[in-house]
Amino acid sequence: MLYEYSPKKFYVTLGVLINAQGELENAVPRFEVQDTKNGKGSIPDFSIMQHSFKIVVEAKEGAFNIDQLERHLIGLSDKKEFQYKVLIALSPHNDVQPYLKKLKTEYPGIYIVHRTYLDFYKIISGNIHEIKDCAFFEILEEYKTYCEKERLVNYSDDTIMVRLTSNTFDFNFRNGIYYDTNKYTPFGFRYLGLYKDKSVKAVGKIVKIVEAHMDDDGNISYGDIIYGKTLTEEDKRKVELAIEDRKNKYCNETEPHWHFIVEKFVKVVNFRKKKYGLYGKKKFYLNEDFGIADINKCTIEEIAAAMKDYDKWE
Repeated sequence: MLYEYSPKKFYVTLGVLINAQGELENAVPRFEVQDTKNGKGSIPDFSIMQHSFKIVVEAKEGAFNIDQLERHLIGLSDKKEFQYKVLIALSPHNDVQPYLKKLKTEYPGIYIVHRTYLDFYKIISGNIHEIKDCAFFEILEEYKTYCEKERLVNYSDDTIMVRLTSNTFDFNFRNGIYYDTNKYTPFGFRYLGLYKDKSVKAVGKIVKIVEAHMDDDGNISYGDIIYGKTLTEEDKRKVELAIEDRKNKYCNETEPHWHFIVEKFVKVVNFRKKKYGLYGKKKFYLNEDFGIADINKCTIEEIAAAMKDYDKWE
């Protein structure tokens, strides 16, 4: 698909993907005017040249079968007609490098690389323009969303999802729960930011996500708990309060919603106001946006402190 959109961007991305930018120059179509290298006594007006290549991809949701990878490499080794041969091992986690190091020694004529699904996203997005290439960028975002939904990308612990609260902020902050329609899958983030008045006002760490609504008899009907363990009585009390709030504000208590239960919300001080209002949602990253190095040990208070005076949001 990237090749159909822009062959040039495809070859640049491929070079970055396999760490062989310069070596792949001959794989890109080349045009030469008055080609003096065509042969003795032959100087055509122009020539178009390109070396052949073959890329084999083995994609896994979990662990690789190393024997299977080696069979792929044996098959590639037999393909003498290809100048460039590439094996890409694709999986959610970067845990196969020790095995690939051995295979690289045994098959020096083949580019062997491992990439995560998120690597693919980052490498391709790093070679396209969000505005100039907006059509392809939308496709790339759909790919990322799919990977999150299918749990092929795991960077949730680094991600804050900022959502609109408008007239629910006080309820959310006071009760430690946020609700939203179940028309999307809430994967790919572990923290929730509350947005109000063109700024992020609070942040909380999600401990449970449960689907719930009120049935025709007025009882709370619980669906899947897609994150966290069994609901406690306190969790259920929060969900009941949320459904009551939905009933009073939006009259949608009978519609299934996701309910995000947090440890607590902590206020964020002086987070720069957005020039234009937020449309729907926005992701921020603990390390990239707020400089938090050890995301596994930081507290929600430390995250809120790191978000203080954030001024890079236009």
